[in-house]
Amino acid sequence: MTAEMRARIRAGDSEALGELFDEHADAVHRHALWSGSDPANAEDVVSLTFLEAWRIRESLRPDGDSLRPWLLGIATNVLRNRRRAARRHR
Repeated sequence: MTAEMRARIRAGDSEALGELFDEHADAVHRHALWSGSDPANAEDVVSLTFLEAWRIRESLRPDGDSLRPWLLGIATNVLRNRRRAARRHR
């Protein structure tokens, strides 16, 4: 991922977010499945991960290589939050 792409995402370019989704959604989905989610929950995790990435896009560092570690960190937090919420509802 180039610095230009990071800058576009930080600036709120929705096309850049679409490109990011196209490139990394499968990896986020696999991460959710690997973490024990069922397929339907994994799809929700993907959606919530990219929504959260969009929400916190300004916190994205302008330098670096791949955005995958950033996205997988967000996905891990989404998974934790969903598990915590499920425990509270039981």
